[in-house]
Amino acid sequence: MDIMIIIVLLILTGYLSKYFNILRESDRTILNNIVVYIAMPSTIFLTIMKNVSPVDLPQFLKLPFLIFLTFVICGFIGYLIGRFLKLNRESLGGLILVCALGNTGFLGYPVIYGFYGTEGLTRAIFCDMGSVFASLLIGTYIGIKFGKNKNSDKSVIKELLKFPPLMTGVISITLVFFGLSIGSFPEFFIKTLNYLSNATIPLIMLSLGLSLSPSSAKFGAIYGVIASIVRMGIAPLIVFVLSSIFLIDGLDKNVLILESAMPSAMMSLVFSVLYGLDVKLVASACFITTVVSLMVLPILQSIF
Repeated sequence: MDIMIIIVLLILTGYLSKYFNILRESDRTILNNIVVYIAMPSTIFLTIMKNVSPVDLPQFLKLPFLIFLTFVICGFIGYLIGRFLKLNRESLGGLILVCALGNTGFLGYPVIYGFYGTEGLTRAIFCDMGSVFASLLIGTYIGIKFGKNKNSDKSVIKELLKFPPLMTGVISITLVFFGLSIGSFPEFFIKTLNYLSNATIPLIMLSLGLSLSPSSAKFGAIYGVIASIVRMGIAPLIVFVLSSIFLIDGLDKNVLILESAMPSAMMSLVFSVLYGLDVKLVASACFITTVVSLMVLPILQSIF
């Protein structure tokens, strides 16, 4: 429980920094760039190279596949709920995104590291790789299918190649496959990455605090509740079943369940703006699911 209190305080620090004009909401772009292009790749490279061996890869590579599959199923459930509620196309697309996509990186890394340490973080990194694929593929498809702004020159493949955490993970896994380890690199290089890696979690939390906007909750609280039920109720149950089918147990299963239950990803908001989906619905759901997750995730962790 202490880790959730620490995470809340770090997020609150970011939010209060915005409230007292120490930082502006626009500063989250700078923080996000530091995290995505510098700090997070350092963390991913060090964690995989230190904790993964060629023997581990077949089991670890199940994790991104199951996260991807779970997110697709949750998106379909969001679609069915939206059709039942007779939402217009833009709102339906927004609801699909907030039900499908989870914040496995920006909230998942700190939560999993707090609960399970480096071994848990290693597995969270593999889960997040599946989440990145799901975000870009589902986000682009839903945006084109349901959005107003259908003419986008963004290519899914180009976006994947431009996302440093994913590419770092792929490169690190390739190096492990060929038998390299952390000892294969100069000590000064590793120490440099350690310094950069230490900034990952604090910067993530500050950025998340800057991103949260309580005022957005009033634009569709019911959709935030629906997304919370799908993301933190249905998704873990799906993973629980899939884990049994794919013979995943122990820490792998625990991390997979928690990562599947992360709140709606902020990337949903990016796709909503890009393609002209219901931005108010998505912003409301992102805020509500994030707040709810801070209470629900410790309960899920204690259950599983």
